[in-house]
Amino acid sequence: MAGLYGAQMHRTPPARRARSRQTRHRALAVVLLAATVTSACSSMTAGTATPGTTMHTSAGAKPSSSATSTTTAEPAPGITVPSTAAQPNAASGEPDGAQGTIGDAGIGDPYYPLSGNGGYQIDSYDIDLKYDPDSNALSSTAKLTGTVTSDEGLTQFNLDLQPTMTVTGVDVNGAPATFEQQDAELVISPAELVAAQGALVVEVAYAGEPDLIQGGTLGSDSGWYRTDSGGAIVIGEPYSASSWYPVNEHPADTATFAVTATVPQEWQVISNGIRQTDGLPDPGAGNAVFRWALSDPVASYLTTLYIDKFDVVEGKLADGKPIVSAIAPDANDDARQLADSTGQILDVLSGYFGPYPFEAAGGIFTGLNTGYALETATRPVYGGGPIASFETVVHELAHQWYGDDVTVQRWSDICLNECFASYAPWLYDAQVNKTDLDAQWKQQMNSLVNQPRFWRSPLVDMGAGEEFTRVYDRGPLALHALRAEIGDDAFFRLLKEWPATYGGKNASFDELEQFVNTLAGRDVTPFMDAWFRGTTVPDEQFRYPGNLGN
Repeated sequence: MAGLYGAQMHRTPPARRARSRQTRHRALAVVLLAATVTSACSSMTAGTATPGTTMHTSAGAKPSSSATSTTTAEPAPGITVPSTAAQPNAASGEPDGAQGTIGDAGIGDPYYPLSGNGGYQIDSYDIDLKYDPDSNALSSTAKLTGTVTSDEGLTQFNLDLQPTMTVTGVDVNGAPATFEQQDAELVISPAELVAAQGALVVEVAYAGEPDLIQGGTLGSDSGWYRTDSGGAIVIGEPYSASSWYPVNEHPADTATFAVTATVPQEWQVISNGIRQTDGLPDPGAGNAVFRWALSDPVASYLTTLYIDKFDVVEGKLADGKPIVSAIAPDANDDARQLADSTGQILDVLSGYFGPYPFEAAGGIFTGLNTGYALETATRPVYGGGPIASFETVVHELAHQWYGDDVTVQRWSDICLNECFASYAPWLYDAQVNKTDLDAQWKQQMNSLVNQPRFWRSPLVDMGAGEEFTRVYDRGPLALHALRAEIGDDAFFRLLKEWPATYGGKNASFDELEQFVNTLAGRDVTPFMDAWFRGTTVPDEQFRYPGNLGN
């Protein structure tokens, strides 16, 4: 999750659009927690939306009631994860993401063929919702703004939305569109062809009882969790956003994000980015309204929403950017101390990775036993127990550069997120605690060099379902070996120049290899293949580079 860090201390897809809206190069990051952590996921009763139910819109929402729906099968109970098996209409492999004027039901990632969709790109999401924690009832209007990428335009395209949400209306570029919900796919047919490279503005009105998506990272559920105090939080990788809003759910399509949430007045809301207080709608008697907005494009799994009765811890970075953290009623006793450490940790990491890339920082410290933490943009989410450790906070904050600002193009490139974020605690310890990293590396290598199972899973293109395994422990070993191979000067340039070059974009591991070769001034591909792509312990010629062999 760009930050599930822990369950194994070992632990996101390829390129995203630049902030200037050029070529997309962005990705994901999840961090699993320490080797001793036992994953324990919250559970909740699946809420099945009823077709045809009248939607109670949030303040300011404008449902497209004039839109018509084609005959729709009743949604299955619970939540559906897009199948990993190739489907007839899944990504055609066409460069424009469409077959003629019909967008692909998949963005083209071979690990998850039906993840995301083709024929268009989304530049911004703006969600206007109303939520009642007592009944778990959510009603909302989502406005998606983007561009058609299909060479022939679009007469049909898909969005990802879980079947617990019932759609009552869709407008495309201001005109009612027909639509059909097929499990976790919302199939939309505009009233007329949307021209190639033309503007795409989609408004979707929907309502339901949001729930968890089963079978997320390492088998953990993801999506809409209920808290013990009666609130809710959204977290998960590779899927989570589709549990509460229609989305192109793949890291290759990043977008800015904003949410306006109306809740009963005793509840609070926090999300990504900056809280906005001007121009808010009237929430009505007995209600409160909150708006949060993130102006930098991120992958959809990095968006979150936390509704609860929490305490707020505030501060500022050295450059004046706000730090805003939420502390849940049942958070760990040290949650406030960890929240207070955010600024100091980011200061240390900025020395290695360059200026902090976002407009705000912070964290959400819950008491949930999700089994993982996640690097949600600007405000990572931490669970209870050992998951909320200082090392985990360092890991998730490192993801703000590696995973959030630079995003993977495909899930097979997850090492770009997790390997670097897992090496960040090493860097922090070397800077703050004066840890001898060479000695630490040698100690770990001595215990692992004769363990074939440890080396069996590569760090790149490891296979669907294996993304969040060895990246957490083998990843730091590989990066420290690379550091010894190319020298500190080139390695520390890599740490800063990679996010400086690819920030706001998607990237692939192949591009990282080329980047390293340039910085090293020679071809180190065989060395990187042995350490990052190999399925056995690196050969003797690569095993102990530089002074690591002494």
